[in-house]
Amino acid sequence: MTLTGLATARGLAGGPAFIYRGHGEVPVSEYAIAATRADDEVKRLNDAVAVTKRDLEALIAALRERTGRADIRVFECHLMIIEDEFLMNEVVGRIRNGLVNAEAAVRQTMDGARSQFAKMNDPYFRERVRDIDDVERRLLKQLTGFESNPHLELKEPSVVIADDLTPSETVQLPKEFLLGFATNGGSPTSHVALLARALAIPAVTGLVDIVSRVEAGDTVLLDGTNGEVTVNPDAESLARFRLQEKRSREAVAMDGAALPGALKDGGSVKIFANMHPGIPVAALKENRAQGIGLYRSEYLWLNHEREPTEEEQFAAYKSAAQFASTLEGDGSVTIRMLDIGGDKTMKGISSKEANPFLGNRSIRYLLSRREALRMQMRAILRASAFGKVRIMYPMVSCVEELRECARELDVLKKTLASEGIAFDAGIETGAMIEVPSAALNAGALADYVDFFSIGTNDLVQYTMAADRGNEAVANLYQPLNPAIIKLMSMTLSAAKEKGIPVAVCGESASDPVVGIFWVAMGVDALSMSATYIPVVSKILSSLTRADLDEYAKVPASLGRDATAAGIFAACREWMSAKLPGFADLLS
Repeated sequence: MTLTGLATARGLAGGPAFIYRGHGEVPVSEYAIAATRADDEVKRLNDAVAVTKRDLEALIAALRERTGRADIRVFECHLMIIEDEFLMNEVVGRIRNGLVNAEAAVRQTMDGARSQFAKMNDPYFRERVRDIDDVERRLLKQLTGFESNPHLELKEPSVVIADDLTPSETVQLPKEFLLGFATNGGSPTSHVALLARALAIPAVTGLVDIVSRVEAGDTVLLDGTNGEVTVNPDAESLARFRLQEKRSREAVAMDGAALPGALKDGGSVKIFANMHPGIPVAALKENRAQGIGLYRSEYLWLNHEREPTEEEQFAAYKSAAQFASTLEGDGSVTIRMLDIGGDKTMKGISSKEANPFLGNRSIRYLLSRREALRMQMRAILRASAFGKVRIMYPMVSCVEELRECARELDVLKKTLASEGIAFDAGIETGAMIEVPSAALNAGALADYVDFFSIGTNDLVQYTMAADRGNEAVANLYQPLNPAIIKLMSMTLSAAKEKGIPVAVCGESASDPVVGIFWVAMGVDALSMSATYIPVVSKILSSLTRADLDEYAKVPASLGRDATAAGIFAACREWMSAKLPGFADLLS
């Protein structure tokens, strides 16, 4: 029996199934309290918050002592949730104004937070519900005295099968016995999925009913690359799987002396990693990222559900700059300015719009809120004194936006200089090319920036008029559609004429077929999830510039009637013919 779900973390794993059914929900009673009891209930809440904070701080401290652990950031995020004044004030307000017990106030507040995230189209933000669940469970356990035993008694290397896993449950999985995991729920953008990729643990999520279809001890073969789980395979299938595991390990192995992105004939392309506050950074060094090509600053807002102060932003950007400087190669960090709007909304920061994806989002929002723009620019400029930092403007659609940003930046540079505050006077700025107008007018935009970074996720979405979060039109999410290739070509030509580099930071950069095609077209850098760097680098190390020039001609060879599916198939066929072990690299 083979079940198909969502390919969440690449890799192969096979072994006995361990069924984990989780803690279950903490039982909560809701009852009215007298006004005279409100202070007592608030004290109970504050005591529970204090103990929960101490528990999280102790867990973080313990994890820091174990070198190489990539899960610390998740629990730092949980600590930020429990320390969030807005959230905790809402709980207190429910106790005092609604006159309900502390447990009920916590549940009601967390239900509201869950509802807000669940409405978002972006899968990553929907998966924040799991983090809220985790914090809520910790608080309610303190308030109710509810006890459970979450420890997984794994006795041998196993594939964990579960309905779903919270980050707290995931971190308790004994890594020496964890081969991989498969869950009914979840998505490739959950914190658990991020941990899986950071720790190189194969995972398949969204299997719907795998817990009811697998029994403890069943032999399970998990393919995290294709999103498949095979239960109780025959001997021949098992032998074939084990051989594929061996071949995949051998195929991805890189020459330790070769820099990621190096071509067979000595040329190279830069390979950066995408990251944001709250996710593990260990994988960037382990997979030899040459810098941070996309730092998603909006997570500083989303993690707090409020606008972070200049000092909070400065601390985060400084930390990223210092870390990036320790990476081999370029060692820079490209900070994308606040990319809020669309499905990334929050109270007090963005307002409801009839069509938020075409509304006041990203750079438009910042230009309409100049104080927020200036605060972020100041924080980034200050951080630039501690490493190579670049500023990137999101969702640029016209020249006027870049002119205004340049004016604001110049004023802030003069202000900081007059205040005697150190910064990089030559800090580079860039524009994200993610709407068709930016690609069509790339030549004019190039006069105002030092680099382009193409966000293929939104470029495809806006060009194809298809919401990438809508399953009904998912078939139109086509990075290799002829229209997208034309827009990419126009952008690259304009950048070459003006002598500025171009990177791709969308998800397509990590695709072994599509990402390499962008390099063949002339892209100077790719930025991706760190764990995908070895595969892309391995492919590049097997190709020459002449090979890439040939690869770039594949779509044109199909004629004017070529479709996205046809182009992808032809590109994959070219790769398979050129690299005999290409299929192994995809596993």
